[in-house]
Amino acid sequence: MKHLHSFVLLSMLLALTQCGRDTRQLHEKVNPWIGTGGHGHTYPGATSPFGMVQLSPDTRLEGWDGCGGYHDTDSVIYGFSHTHLQGTGVSDYGDILVMPCTQYRTGTTWKDKYKSAFDKSSEHGHAGYYSVELKDHNIRAELTSTPRVGIHRYTLDTPDTVSFIVDLAHRDELVHYSIEPRGNRTLVGHRVSQNWAEEQHVYFAMQFDQDFVWGDQLGTMSQMDTLEDGSLQQEMTMVPVFVADFGPTSELNVHVALSFCDIDGALANLEAEAQGFDFGQHRSQNEARWDEQLGRIQVEGGSKEENTVFFTSLYHATTVPNLASDVDGRYRGTDLKVHQMDPEEGDHYTVFSLWDTYRALHPLLSWLEPQRSRDMMRSMLRMYKDGGQLPVWELAANYTGCMIGYHSVPALVDALSWGVDDWDQELALEAMVQAADSMHLGLDAYADLGFIPSNHEHESVSKTLEYAYDDACIARMARHLGQGSLAGRFSTRAEHWKNLVHPASKFNQPKRQGAWIEGFDPFEVNFNFTEANAWQYHFAAAHDVQGQIALHGGDSAFLQRLDAMFEAPTQTTGRVQPDITGLIGQYAHGNEPSHHVSYLASYAGDAAATASRAHRICRDFYSNAPDGLCGNEDCGQMSAWYVWSALGMYPVEPGSGQLVLGSPVFSKATVWPQGASQPFTLLANGLSDKAHFIQRAQWANASSSPWNSFVSVEDVKAGGTLTLDMGPTPGDSLGVQKAHRPTSSWNAPGFLAVPGLEACRAFQGEQSSFALDHIDAEAVLEFSLDGGQSWSTYKEPVVVRQTSDILARASKGEVHSSIIAHQMLQVTHEWAMDLTSPPNNQYSAGGDHALIDGLKGGTDYRTGEWQGFWGETMEATIDLGQVETVRGIEARALQDIKPWIWAPESVSFYGSEDGERYQLLCTVASTLAEDDWTLAVQRYTCQQPSTARYIQVKAQPHAAIPDWHLGAGNDRWMFFDEIVLDLAP
Repeated sequence: MKHLHSFVLLSMLLALTQCGRDTRQLHEKVNPWIGTGGHGHTYPGATSPFGMVQLSPDTRLEGWDGCGGYHDTDSVIYGFSHTHLQGTGVSDYGDILVMPCTQYRTGTTWKDKYKSAFDKSSEHGHAGYYSVELKDHNIRAELTSTPRVGIHRYTLDTPDTVSFIVDLAHRDELVHYSIEPRGNRTLVGHRVSQNWAEEQHVYFAMQFDQDFVWGDQLGTMSQMDTLEDGSLQQEMTMVPVFVADFGPTSELNVHVALSFCDIDGALANLEAEAQGFDFGQHRSQNEARWDEQLGRIQVEGGSKEENTVFFTSLYHATTVPNLASDVDGRYRGTDLKVHQMDPEEGDHYTVFSLWDTYRALHPLLSWLEPQRSRDMMRSMLRMYKDGGQLPVWELAANYTGCMIGYHSVPALVDALSWGVDDWDQELALEAMVQAADSMHLGLDAYADLGFIPSNHEHESVSKTLEYAYDDACIARMARHLGQGSLAGRFSTRAEHWKNLVHPASKFNQPKRQGAWIEGFDPFEVNFNFTEANAWQYHFAAAHDVQGQIALHGGDSAFLQRLDAMFEAPTQTTGRVQPDITGLIGQYAHGNEPSHHVSYLASYAGDAAATASRAHRICRDFYSNAPDGLCGNEDCGQMSAWYVWSALGMYPVEPGSGQLVLGSPVFSKATVWPQGASQPFTLLANGLSDKAHFIQRAQWANASSSPWNSFVSVEDVKAGGTLTLDMGPTPGDSLGVQKAHRPTSSWNAPGFLAVPGLEACRAFQGEQSSFALDHIDAEAVLEFSLDGGQSWSTYKEPVVVRQTSDILARASKGEVHSSIIAHQMLQVTHEWAMDLTSPPNNQYSAGGDHALIDGLKGGTDYRTGEWQGFWGETMEATIDLGQVETVRGIEARALQDIKPWIWAPESVSFYGSEDGERYQLLCTVASTLAEDDWTLAVQRYTCQQPSTARYIQVKAQPHAAIPDWHLGAGNDRWMFFDEIVLDLAP
């Protein structure tokens, strides 16, 4: 009896233990609804690892939060399309939408006829599988996939006829299409569309498990007129939406294969990957794919919620980039032609969001998936060979022109550090140099001046900083290939980030011509930065953290500036930027420029601050909920940050060969990279929510110091066990000594930063002045006012009494900086000007007198030379100081309707001698059509002579943006510069 009691107690104990364990399979630990709420922009449907097909419900037709086609707050499904983007901030894809229905609804559009309501409680899914009940059709929809085929099963409780909709008009603008039945069980067709990708090709082969009757094309009725007898005269407009009808059935299975090449490719993909209509088997096979993929990392410890967040993050990080080649090795290149690969070349991929993903996603894939990463690197090089450029943001073989930098470069260079090197390295260096030496996007000024002036190119600060990091990677690549001269040239360019560091503020600040732009506010989001402000780009030079520390005045000052960022008010000024989310002070985890910053304190000896920040971000900004991401997923980058950080490390500087330690989430993690001979194992002894500080980090059988606050890529790649001793308070020795800290330093021989110049761009009155400064107190500063014929040593502010062309340079010993140039224009008149409504603060063009300062804006509204008015009347009153004979007036306005800028329909000019009674001189109409997409400057010229002291110029904005524009319903912008008066002598 005693033994029986013991057995019962032991059984109960084991049962309780089992109840506490997370016994789910890996694919079940994925919650694909994480990121579908808030602004995550993810999709919940079925896909395979890095699959060509992303089969998911479409619940939202437009809007920023509909970029993934789905939002968790929606309650209507329009259908299931086969391509979706994973958490982007721009909409595209949504190709080949299908929808089963048992009865058409009444509605004004074809989508209203077959859409269906659904209950959130009826949705179920995990990695590789999705299901939902379509309430209006009494159909249960189930989705799974192979890499290139979407697998559907539709089940009815009671047999009924089914109309199967194929909508080729869904989402992007349709350029041309085809669809035809082949027999009575197969449909084939294609769709070429235009949106973010200018020319996107998708071909499909659709196979059913039973015969269909090819139905009619759908149409939309529109009311045209009411006749005298009271009847309605209506017109039917046919739409590219088609119907296959099925007789009474209780289950319908459908396979939809895609190809970016042609219909034959889709048919071959269908034949190779989707034999038989056993949905359960296809589902099990896809779940097994995900179990294998997610099984690259095994974790112990952590809560069930933390396990779900981790494996969902790993899931999101392994859905992109996407397979783009067919089973026969063909792919569509960036020349939009079809190319053939040899079998040994591997697979071709698409969707390279490199401004986001070079930071954490590609390093993660180079570690976990070296063969797949190799294929991705080869894909980038094919894009260069086929289209002449490396990808920046490539989508479906299209260069989208989105985002900045040439960040395929760090992805390639970092892959080398992980041993992923089986690609044409000489070709890669050629492609890198071509990207860096292109004369566009400000690169001409960057190469010539060492920085990009804001009047030359928008987002000038961000581009200067990101080009410098990319150039450091090119220098590394050139050095790796033994090309010393090339390495030297790009090593110097990698220092260019220092040319925008203000000596006093230490921020990277914009310059107009060669001078600092007045009124700098580090909280302001404006056209000088990419989706950010100066705070969020403050620490962007990841390749030279030691240089940043030195410029701030040492470790202590640098740490204080980091603290200031995390402790600053969260409010930004300037433009409302929806990407700036997940704020801790001005650290914005919801967007990529901040992602490495939480790990920077370790470079200055404070590994505990790094641990605290990494721990807080993992805890506060990632959760098992639809809004569990604090910003866009951005093609896996947001999730890759979490995967790295949950493993207790992060690649602050991809390509450097170092990973900075943070604070792990799990007590044990085992990583089995593809093809590895042994795993990497991380043990976190004593880890708890409070004990999240690393005390020491010891490799088994390794000679590295246990006090290092970093690990090498080489050691991690080789495998072995890293043991972290954790504690509730910061360790005394971890990363304190300089030898134990991560290093990131760049010091090119012969480089000296340019001087800082404080100078206006135009002045009224007899004189003005300018001042020089430098980030190096030992630098000697010189200036010239005669075109460089003679130079004077700068000692104090210099007074100028006429229009002056300033040249300035710095020297230190035998090293000289580049020369900066700036013109100070003396405005000969003493006019005053008043604006009834001020311009938008980010488009003030330098102040109240910008419209009459004699400096005319170019053709780019983002360079700071134009005054912008959003939904406001532009009413300027100019006081000439005395009554003058005015022979003519001209006002210049910009039209660039893609970003919502229209020249006003007309501008009216008034004159007054006393400022009270105004006489209309003339109203001048625009000659530009409202739907003219051409970038143009409209001149409104009034040649009515008058005598006046006061001149008024008035322009009313257009009504709201019309329906045919993507910005429909919003206010329009007006941009003005300059107002020119022709006065009699």
